[in-house]
Amino acid sequence: NKGGFPANGSDDEYSFYAEKTYPIPDDRRKYFQHLVAGINPSIGYHLISMLAENGLFKSVWTTNFDGLMLKCAHQYDLNPIEVTAETSDRIYRGDADGEVLCIALHGDYKYGALKNTTSELDSQNDVFIRAISHELANRDLLVIGYSGRDKSLMNALASAYQITGSGKLFWCGYGNNVPVPVMDLIQSVNDSGRSAYYVPTDGFDKTIYCLTRHCMSEESDFLRRIDTLKK
Repeated sequence: NKGGFPANGSDDEYSFYAEKTYPIPDDRRKYFQHLVAGINPSIGYHLISMLAENGLFKSVWTTNFDGLMLKCAHQYDLNPIEVTAETSDRIYRGDADGEVLCIALHGDYKYGALKNTTSELDSQNDVFIRAISHELANRDLLVIGYSGRDKSLMNALASAYQITGSGKLFWCGYGNNVPVPVMDLIQSVNDSGRSAYYVPTDGFDKTIYCLTRHCMSEESDFLRRIDTLKK
């Protein structure tokens, strides 16, 4: 009613209110740090870690800065390699059994500035952009729990899929309401000769659970571990 604020549901809501509420970057960092303090990873993170143990996941790229994937991976027979803007050179490590890359695209409150505001979200680390293109050339990407509002990241993905390769994109959204940026990306990927699909889902944990049971359907010991985890 006062005017000067973004419309309800606009792409700028998050960044606008983050900066409006906490104009000082360090205050924003502390606020988000407080939100995730003491939070434990849900079953989806555990299942990704278990699949990574079996080589089905090689990297996790996240726009979150809660550190939950890294925290969970430490509980398994894995060596999680944490990659932030300050340690971006680690992203070019060669594949190794028992390792999983955990890339924080929007920063990490433990080491550096978070990306919250419009100006901060408007650019991606050049190393990350080049690495995304390299990673997606011949590996499939599963996107889940992400709105596609960060234009710089969506542009980086669109550019990556212009390069010839066999890696496919599976965008797992919540329900059948596909955001326009996601529709545009999927169309762009398919137009380039690569393959991209929108998959309606019921959320992160349920999707990862169903995917895990499908991929490991012949592994009885693994399925028993899942049942134990659910309890």
